[in-house]
Amino acid sequence: MSPGLLSTITAALYGGTVSLLALTATFARRPTLRREARSTLAVLMPGKAVETPQADGATTAPGD
Repeated sequence: MSPGLLSTITAALYGGTVSLLALTATFARRPTLRREARSTLAVLMPGKAVETPQADGATTAPGD
């Protein structure tokens, strides 16, 4: 298996995973599932800061 093919397969899997998580974070019916998807996206895309609203109105960053 050539390195180019392996890189292409890896990029496609990564892109598919991120796309699925983004759709889940947007359209999931349960708030807990949306929250978990946003948390996982924050791990996969470390340059993007995401704030999670809490029940008391405060916000926390992913590293808090």
